[in-house]
This record gives sequence, C-alpha cells and structure tokens, in this order.
Amino acid sequence: MATKRLRDTRNYSENVRNSILDRRETSLFKKAEELSILCDVEVAIIIFRPGNIQPIAWKSKSLAQDILARYLSFIEFKRLEKLVTHEDYLQKKVDKKEEQISKLEKMNEAKEMEILFNQLVEGKSIDELDARKMKGLLKVFAAKMAKLDERKKELNQPPNPPSNKENITLSASPMEESFNDPWFIQTIATLGDGSGIEPAPKEGNDVNVEDDGHSKDLN
Repeated sequence: MATKRLRDTRNYSENVRNSILDRRETSLFKKAEELSILCDVEVAIIIFRPGNIQPIAWKSKSLAQDILARYLSFIEFKRLEKLVTHEDYLQKKVDKKEEQISKLEKMNEAKEMEILFNQLVEGKSIDELDARKMKGLLKVFAAKMAKLDERKKELNQPPNPPSNKENITLSASPMEESFNDPWFIQTIATLGDGSGIEPAPKEGNDVNVEDDGHSKDLN
C-alpha cells in the first residue's frame, strides 16, 4: 500500500488542525492497542497539544506515569541502548537499499563483461571498446586466468597414496589353510582314486603314505 503524502497544516486554522489531530489520535491509540496485544508489551502515549497545560495520556494518566517513571529509573546507558530515532531508522533503510543496488549493479556489470568477452572471442574488434569496458574485461581476464591456474595445480598434483586400509593384507581363510595342509591334500588325492577316506594320522605314529594311497607302518 502506498504511503500517503503528509500535508503541511501550519497554514491551516486552529480548528482544522485540532480536527486533524483528533482523527490522528484515534488512529494512533488504535495502533497502540493492537501493538500491546500482539506483542504483549506495555505501551503508553503522552501527547502535548499546543496551548494546553495538561497532556493527553493513553491508556490512562496513571498508567502512563507509571511506565514513564519505570523507564526513567534506568540509567541513561540502558535507556539509550535500544533507542532508535526516526533519522537512524530511515538511514538504515537507505543503507540497505544502497547495498542492494550496489550488488545488482555488480551482477549486471559482470554479465555484461562476460557477453562482451564472448563477442571478442567471436571476432569483435577491441578498438570499439571504451575505458570502462576495457577495465571490466581486464577483471574478467584476471578471473579466468586464476581459474586456469587453479585447474593446472589440481592436474599437476600427484595421485593420493593408498590409505592404510588398502595396505592391510587379508589373513588367510580356513579354506586356504586347508589347501596348505599335507593331510588334506593326500585325502583329496585318495578320494580321486576312489579308495575312500583315511583317518588323519595321530601325532607320534610313524606312518607313511605311499603313492597308491595305502598307509605303511615305518616301524
């Protein structure tokens, strides 16, 4: 919603100014009531009319005096800690807008220089450029060279050495250990001859296995 333009009422008559003030007071008190309910805060309004000794207090004179007394009981540093004047508020708005405009201008300039760089690659004459465009192109060239140097460094880096996990030698499985057991090898050979499975020799017995698969007592 557009902000209404404020009227200069200094040239109006006193009756007209009082009528405008009455309407604005009613609107102001309504907004203060909404603020106190929505934000759960204590709000007090004190208005001094020109020529009147007694001020107008909202919600009541006693409540306004109590809130004002509690506010003044704080030291000046605490009172001014979160105090925002109208000028400071507007200045923050202006600074924020200027920052946004500056970002947009930089983005537009970067896109413009990128398009101009592509046009030069396609054959556009550099003599047609002014000083601003030349300066912008130098920034584009510097950024592209920095990216190329970074890419070269990545390509020239040696491959990463294998990790410790890759250097770990796996232990032999039970099946591999069986392949290295002479009795297991002889048993498999016996099964291949069809002569049956011989029991494994006990320690301390001098038993020799001949080529035909039959055991022979060396004693």
